Amino acid sequence: MQYEYKNIRELFHLDQPSPLPDEQIEQIRKQFGSIPEALENYYRLCGGCTEMNGTQDFLVTPDGRYGHYFLEKFGYPDYCVFYVENQCVSEWAIKKADLNQENPPVYESYDNGETWLKTTDSVSQFLISEAYMQAVFSYEYSSEEFYEITPEQIQILAEKFPRTDADSDLYHGVQFFQPYPDAIIMILYNNGEVFDLLYSSESEEHFEELDQMISEILELETEED
Repeated sequence: MQYEYKNIRELFHLDQPSPLPDEQIEQIRKQFGSIPEALENYYRLCGGCTEMNGTQDFLVTPDGRYGHYFLEKFGYPDYCVFYVENQCVSEWAIKKADLNQENPPVYESYDNGETWLKTTDSVSQFLISEAYMQAVFSYEYSSEEFYEITPEQIQILAEKFPRTDADSDLYHGVQFFQPYPDAIIMILYNNGEVFDLLYSSESEEHFEELDQMISEILELETEED
């Protein structure tokens, strides 16, 4: 099977598939007309994981299990919406004309479907990037606020911490580092000039170590100071 999403399944400890029910997938297929392989495999492997699909942004389903975003509410003539921002400020979709592709591009709308712009070259990359973002927001230990970070400080992070394969043009661009298997640093690009940083971990020990290192890089005051 292609598009096995092993990296994000490991991120959320999915030793076994956590699927959407078959009847849900078939309802999506009926409404869309077809489901690209990369998206259908995601439904069958990860679609039932609440933390991955309902923490920050939401997977759209027929039963509205994530954020009460029901598939039937998104009936655009030329696009099939499969993911939405938590307040529905933006929506992510596949062109109906691209549904026959196994891993088509993803388009984003900020104006209720009036305008669509390509945000990611493939469904699989979008879903991987979203999953890493969801992990940042769902992990127990978090910086709890965004910090501004300069390009020079981002370069220090890049030299110090391992990169992931989850970077994408999600929102205005997002980049991830993974200092530990249970910790993630996320950089959000805002209009190409302002950069925001958020980080979190499942482990208190790893979070405290990461917190100290990032505080030094950003020259933040610590409680000891």
